[in-house]
Amino acid sequence: MNDTQVKNANAFMGRYKGVGPSEKRVCVIDPKDTWLRSWSENFSRLGIEFLRSPAMAHPDHFDMNALLAFAIANDRENELLESGCANIRKLRGLGQTEVGLWKLPSTSLFEDFCAQLAQQLPHDYVKGLAVDLKQSDNNDNDENADFTVIVSDGTEITCKSVILALGPTGTAVVPSKLSDAPKDRLIAWNLMREKLKPSHEVVLVVGGGLTAVQAAQYCLRHGKRVYLCSRRPLVERHFDIGTCWFNLRSANKHISDFYHQPEADRLSALKEERGGGSVPPIYMEDVRKWQASRRLTLVQDAELEYLRSTEGGKVFVSMDKKELAFDCIILACGLKQECTMSPLVKNIQEKFPVKIVGGFPSISVDLEWAKNLFVVGALASLNVGPDGGNIMGARRAASIVANTLECKSWLREGENRGALSNPFELLDGVWDESDESDSE
Repeated sequence: MNDTQVKNANAFMGRYKGVGPSEKRVCVIDPKDTWLRSWSENFSRLGIEFLRSPAMAHPDHFDMNALLAFAIANDRENELLESGCANIRKLRGLGQTEVGLWKLPSTSLFEDFCAQLAQQLPHDYVKGLAVDLKQSDNNDNDENADFTVIVSDGTEITCKSVILALGPTGTAVVPSKLSDAPKDRLIAWNLMREKLKPSHEVVLVVGGGLTAVQAAQYCLRHGKRVYLCSRRPLVERHFDIGTCWFNLRSANKHISDFYHQPEADRLSALKEERGGGSVPPIYMEDVRKWQASRRLTLVQDAELEYLRSTEGGKVFVSMDKKELAFDCIILACGLKQECTMSPLVKNIQEKFPVKIVGGFPSISVDLEWAKNLFVVGALASLNVGPDGGNIMGARRAASIVANTLECKSWLREGENRGALSNPFELLDGVWDESDESDSE
């Protein structure tokens, strides 16, 4: 935002929201009251103790070692779990492997690291749901036109650029032959804590990825008898995409090869690389232990079909040519990607129409939907790659957007900002040089 916009925003926020004066140039809008709240809630629901992503995957763009350094500085190295990646042939000999960057951070370690990082970054945080976006000038070619983000409570925030970081958008997949089952017996995995009852003694979990396994683990820990059913064998893999996308010796080539394909081929590559879900070895070890205890039955390559239900609440399902009765069915089958399922994205598409390919918006090489309207995260996967919804893909997308904004800043200000000017002068005062003194 320019100085006038910052001043106006400060006046508005102070007048209506009780927020003090601010000269920050970044404003974050989110429905939750703090960073990573939805992520934290989902991890808590499933009882996830360690991330699937390695310690090198975190939001600090400038230092790959930042999370590892945070753990060491706070005597929390015991919260880094050996993932087994050091034994992968292609990763042997890498410095990343030797220093522990392929270890898995605990959920609490990652949360604390991100909280500290957020405190260091100058920004305003507005709790609210962004529902619409307007442009002050109807001429889409006017690069100086302002955007106004409209929040559900009526707040309007004006800015020069907007970045959409919305996460996955779409509809939860329900197997067609289960869709006729009673709705009160079909439970989405993210509602288990609220809807799973003590009377649900025998549970069917449907899905072939990590979330399905985690849902099954949750039920097992709560004393249930669990059937885990997938339409194909579970795929055992450390990460949801191949390590070639993490390996610095090969990642850039894979990214380049991906982007230079036609969009239709990129869409196919997204589906092929992610492969409908996979499960890390440490989870598969736990699955085998539960199988050995006879509390978990793993049914693979099976077709499910709802048959009938009883007044007592039993749901009968045909599975692997057998008729079995369950107290409830938990669905963890992923999302069908469709960006316009988001009301905000739907409104944006109406105002700034772009081609939709496989549920993803077709955006520019600079990740622009329209001039100064950017997309990062899972929504940008068609341009970023199969790791678009992961931390490292989001970090790469953020770098593209930041570089684009900086280039545009130079072009706009022309003679006032030459090639040798300092692009970081706007951050003056953010870091106190006195902190670098040797005094303790």
